[in-house]
Amino acid sequence: MGGLLLGIFGVLVLVAVPIGFALALAAVIAIVVADLPLVIIPQQIVAGMDSFPMLAVPLFILAGFVMDVGGISRRLVTLARSLVGHLPGGLGQVVIMAEIFFSGVSGSTSADAAAVGGIMVPQLTANGYSRARATAIVSAACGMGILIPPAIVMVVYGVIGNVSIGALFVASIAPALLIAVGLMTQIGWQARREGWPRGERASFAELRRAAIDAVLPLFMIVVILGGIRFGLFTPTEAAAVAVAYALLLAGPVYRSLSARDLWKRVVQTAMVSGMVLFVVGAARLLGWVLAVMQVPQTLASSVVGMGGGQTGFMLLTILIFLLLGAILEGVPAVVLLTPILLPLAMQLGIDPVHYGAVIVATQGISVFLPPVGVSLLVACSVGGVEPAEVARPLWPYLGLMLGLTVVIAFLPGVVLFLPELLGY
Repeated sequence: MGGLLLGIFGVLVLVAVPIGFALALAAVIAIVVADLPLVIIPQQIVAGMDSFPMLAVPLFILAGFVMDVGGISRRLVTLARSLVGHLPGGLGQVVIMAEIFFSGVSGSTSADAAAVGGIMVPQLTANGYSRARATAIVSAACGMGILIPPAIVMVVYGVIGNVSIGALFVASIAPALLIAVGLMTQIGWQARREGWPRGERASFAELRRAAIDAVLPLFMIVVILGGIRFGLFTPTEAAAVAVAYALLLAGPVYRSLSARDLWKRVVQTAMVSGMVLFVVGAARLLGWVLAVMQVPQTLASSVVGMGGGQTGFMLLTILIFLLLGAILEGVPAVVLLTPILLPLAMQLGIDPVHYGAVIVATQGISVFLPPVGVSLLVACSVGGVEPAEVARPLWPYLGLMLGLTVVIAFLPGVVLFLPELLGY
């Protein structure tokens, strides 16, 4: 029955049924076949969504949408240009640095791809980069940016796995910076080899002006992480504070948010949040059915019987999320697989915070995996190029990111030293 259930789900995904409906339909068919009470269906779907920490998802989405209004993205890009625009491959380096700044306020790879790509792809192409190369650099940067808090995938993993969201936010910073440095080094090497242009070094006055202009948007990250660390508010309350702060900046401070713009952002948030939360509820129903059929226990016995210990299990995790994450997107893959894989990881002695960072890093690669990665399609739409054209320049960046993700998987200290230092 477990094999039939997963087979039905796979067929529904292959025929392009939306992920949430595929999860729910597979579970409903299994419940009917097994003659289980139908009242379980609404109970489990509602239980999956009825969580106070899950409220952080729509709030962070709304905060990101509001922060994207009125030149906030432009301010962050200007600061990035002042800091690294003079390095080899200047504009490529700016993309990575801008994503470090912007992802901390958006929380979504697709939002990052749209905002950063919309600003940087025209500038890259005007300076001699092909559209495919420009889109590939933006995609790689946004894949790294999923590790910069606050990320929606981290919130969902923390809720599903009962893991400290604050610890996840802090733990992901060092891996993100490691991958960012790797990408910047790779771009610098390519720039020297292919003769990409670099910008002029910004003067101290220009750097100071850019920093002052961007300090208020960047302060949101300090508010979120600092407030969680010092116990001023929970991650969900931090998301509400982020919304209030974003409204303050876009409204009275920058005067760039009209009532009409705000209504559009609220509607966008409702649409995106509705999709995310329905997927979470449907995955909760499917997870319940799998648990009743003892699929996780059977899988656990099989994995343990295969041997390989922590090393083999980590490699298996990366492979599973790499392949399924491209098809299921980030959040559905985490919701579906975390209840199955996290208990196995803990049984093998793997720290759940470390495990979560590895999953999120892998998801950053999978959502940009050609040709079906969902965020890649967003980046290609912004860049005006087909996924097949982007694949060739993108593969070297994804290969580097995958290699560094494996390093992170096998060196837990890279992930855990900062949470331990801060007392998590």
